[in-house]
Amino acid sequence: MKKFLLTATMLVCLSALSQAQQGRVGINTTTPAATLDVVANTTDNTRPDALLVPRLTRAQLAAKDGAYVTAQNGALTFVTTLDGTAAGKTANVTATGFYYYDAPNTVWVAVGGGGGVSRYEGIRGNATIVTNPTYTLQSTDNVIVTRATTGVAITLPSLTNTPADIGRIIKVINNNTTATALTFTNGAGDTPPTILGNLIVNQNRGIEFVWTGTTWSSPQK
Repeated sequence: MKKFLLTATMLVCLSALSQAQQGRVGINTTTPAATLDVVANTTDNTRPDALLVPRLTRAQLAAKDGAYVTAQNGALTFVTTLDGTAAGKTANVTATGFYYYDAPNTVWVAVGGGGGVSRYEGIRGNATIVTNPTYTLQSTDNVIVTRATTGVAITLPSLTNTPADIGRIIKVINNNTTATALTFTNGAGDTPPTILGNLIVNQNRGIEFVWTGTTWSSPQK
């Protein structure tokens, strides 16, 4: 009889504990305050307290391109080595560090400064990373950063002589992975300025264009 009562009491206690923590997991705590609550062990200085996310090299992460889809939006990983190439979903993986998966844009993005990217490559929204040898600027582009293995021929868009377009600024930065240059041409319908015919922007350099209403000009030239 005593054995039965002890077993029943244990079951009641376990059931109550399970219900209290339903949907929550605690490490070093019996009262987790969130879905996952990891509490540091401050009494044992020989044991490291940290959370380790999956660690892969760039090539290993690139090999899993097909595994990361919409359901993996927000996934976190740590890139340990820059082997392979920065292309496809790993086009932004140019330094070791933490990266999260941006499913809508199908690309890995550095977390804060952890990935060691340059400031202009931390811009989101209207910043565009270009890895192909040719690119035509879109109506939503404001900042272009090239990261190609060859030179890139960039076509500036045709705009109108209206207040909606006049004064529009486009910045282009050559961050190619090899010592290759950028060249520029006008979209159909623009008055071709001399500047675009002989303009070259070398690696690790940038340029700014302003639409005057009839043509593109560069304050830097």
